[in-house]
Amino acid sequence: MNQSRIELKVGIFVVAGMALLALLVLSFSRGQTLFESTYHLRILLPTAAGLKPTADVMMSGVPVGKATDLELMPDGRSVAVNVVILAKYKIRTNALIQIDALGFLGDQYLSVTPSTNLEAGYWRNGDVVQGETPFNMQEAVRSVAGLLAQGKKTMSDLDLAINNVNRTVLSDQSLRSVSMTLSNLESMTTLARGMAQGADDLIHSNTPAVNAAVTNLRSFSEKLNLIATDLDHLVATNRPAINESIQNLRDTLVSFKQVAADLEAGKGLAGGLLKDEAMKAEAASLINNANALAAAFATFGNNLNQRGIWRMLWKPKYIEENEKTQAAAH
Repeated sequence: MNQSRIELKVGIFVVAGMALLALLVLSFSRGQTLFESTYHLRILLPTAAGLKPTADVMMSGVPVGKATDLELMPDGRSVAVNVVILAKYKIRTNALIQIDALGFLGDQYLSVTPSTNLEAGYWRNGDVVQGETPFNMQEAVRSVAGLLAQGKKTMSDLDLAINNVNRTVLSDQSLRSVSMTLSNLESMTTLARGMAQGADDLIHSNTPAVNAAVTNLRSFSEKLNLIATDLDHLVATNRPAINESIQNLRDTLVSFKQVAADLEAGKGLAGGLLKDEAMKAEAASLINNANALAAAFATFGNNLNQRGIWRMLWKPKYIEENEKTQAAAH
């Protein structure tokens, strides 16, 4: 009886020890401790980037906690990482959290980079933290490969361009053309130098004439200045008379405008002649009578010059008979 009870106690002790050992192993694997207080954070990341569920959380190279599990968000475009942090390590809300790696090919972990701003508060248990996009080695390699391909294509294009330059610009015909152009340019330079020398000699040989022309021009300018000064003085001296003349011209223009207005309105004799048709007809008749009277006086003067005054007053008998005969013939 005693033996069976001892075996039962030993069995219970072994089972309890194994259960406790399993619990300890499970807690340690999840980064949990039984003797230190912790707090939990939920970190949202665009991608897990190969992060393991039991990855370490390190701040400034010191482990401060562990990841417990990874969870794909419902939208399928982000990942939530649940971590447990030792309570003695406080993380400010402005800290930068992202996935990093130990070395070039080392294990990945969650890196916490504290901010220099010490005015921010601390994360608390159950807070949700937005992490930063991790460095993606594959994307970097693809980018470098794309750059290398683009560089290779650029080198090919450059080589093709150099070959084209050698074939076209640096051909024998092009070099001969360039040589001819340089020769022509040298000839033109020599000609231009000779023309410049000739112009210089011309200027030196005609220096007195040029000086005389400049002197005459200066004298003419001075005379123009004197004439302008005298004209200004004349205008200033006779300004009242000039103003009076201008005013008289203005008054005359006003009078002419008034006369024109009266003529247009039919006032006065001239206006009546322009506007009154009856008066215009009488004036025309008077002018016609005056013209007829002037013609009669002209005929009388002509006869007086030809016949004399006595013959005008006394006509001979044969002249009267001739006049009667001419009148009868007509």
